[in-house]
This record gives sequence, structure tokens and C-alpha cells, in this order.
Amino acid sequence: MLRRYVPLAVLVAALAAGCAHNAAQTAAGTTASPQPALGDRSRGADVFRANCAVCHTATGAAAGVGPSLANEKQRKNYDQTVAWIDSPDPPMPKLYPSPLSEKDVQDVAAYVQSL
Repeated sequence: MLRRYVPLAVLVAALAAGCAHNAAQTAAGTTASPQPALGDRSRGADVFRANCAVCHTATGAAAGVGPSLANEKQRKNYDQTVAWIDSPDPPMPKLYPSPLSEKDVQDVAAYVQSL
């Protein structure tokens, strides 16, 4: 009688292991490659004009006191742009955390990436 239940027990164990493996793959797949949270480009344009245009011109695309930011996405990705705005090298002024908030920085970075 015991011999009849051994193959059934092996089958149940194999199915349970397969389900656990698939669940682990699904969980790993959803956390392995999260999408970066991008800022609001439209709001970023407004924040840019109010805080950055004095050096980079109103559109950011022409050189003013600061360099042109046209095609900035060719030089920096979104995360690098956020990091640069957070902690710029001189002579660019440090505007974060005041007057720019973290949300402002993300939004400006999204706008700059669109130039």
C-alpha cells in the first residue's frame, strides 16, 4: 500500500517546487528592473524658467551665462541630470534643497532631458 503513495508524494513535491520556482521568478522579474520615476516635463519647464533661465536662457537651448542645454540627454541620462542639479560643480549654483525641492529637481531634469 505504501508503494502506491510514494509516486503521488513525489509528484506533489515536484509540483510544489515548480510553483515556488515560478513564483520566485515572477517576484524577481517585477523587482529586478524598476522604471525610474520621471519628473513632470511641463512643470519642469515652468520651474526652469523661474530658476535657471537667468543663466541658460528661457528655453535652455541657447548659451547664456551658462552653457546651452540643447541635447543634454546625449551627455547625461535622466538620473545623471538629477544628480547634477542636486550637486552641481561651480560655477553653477546649488539650488537644491532651497529654493528647489526634490520634486522641482526631478521636474527640471525631465524638462532638460527634453531639450
